[in-house]
Amino acid sequence: MIRSIAAALIALICLMPQGDASAGSFPPYVRLNGGARVWFSRIEGDLIQPNNTKLGLTENLAINPERVAWDYFGSLRLDNVHVLRVNAEIGTAYDQSRNDSYFKTWNAQVTYDLDFYMTPQFLLGSQTNIGVVGLETLVNNVKVGDATFNYHEKISKVVPSLGFHGIFYPILSGISVRPNFSGRLNWWNYESLELYDWEVAGAFDVPLNRKLTWSMGGGYRFSRLGMKRNNDRVEFNRRGFFLETSLLF
Repeated sequence: MIRSIAAALIALICLMPQGDASAGSFPPYVRLNGGARVWFSRIEGDLIQPNNTKLGLTENLAINPERVAWDYFGSLRLDNVHVLRVNAEIGTAYDQSRNDSYFKTWNAQVTYDLDFYMTPQFLLGSQTNIGVVGLETLVNNVKVGDATFNYHEKISKVVPSLGFHGIFYPILSGISVRPNFSGRLNWWNYESLELYDWEVAGAFDVPLNRKLTWSMGGGYRFSRLGMKRNNDRVEFNRRGFFLETSLLF
């Protein structure tokens, strides 16, 4: 599969018309972007009980740690430096446990980017995020030592975070495909809420006409979340590679 994707990318690049498109030109007017991401995620973590007993998501609940997560996103750039982003993971279920236990998560987020430094090849900025995260867990007949745990926990919670992002635009002559490499970091740690999220990515922007650009790329993401619930404290990490595509107007 990876070889087929790579071959398709190379063929697409070779077929692009010749030209000298500046990769770092930022139009000072409204731009709209929308697309989808598929994340090949792997989860690990614990449900920490009031007596500090840890129920491992994969060790004790015996869930399948690997799941494909779908994320849908859109953005609106205004006046060149202000970007409003929205994204939503509809819901991802880690289940197929031998005792019917499962772990489900979903989230939706609004982000404001302030791009405070821009050159033809570099962009640096900060971001403020407000999201809502939903977590649902069924602990069904899970035994740890001499104790057996049975409970159902479900919670939705507002999760803020702050961060930084950057993009590098290599300027290539002779082809109209515009590559870029980016990174994004978010974090929050206050009282019982902990979030740490980072990703690195690369993409190709393919101009379809003067107003429409198609982007395709991929990268790697790591996300950690910890929060207190009624019956436990949940702490888990998700990591893995992703592919995404979008249209820029």
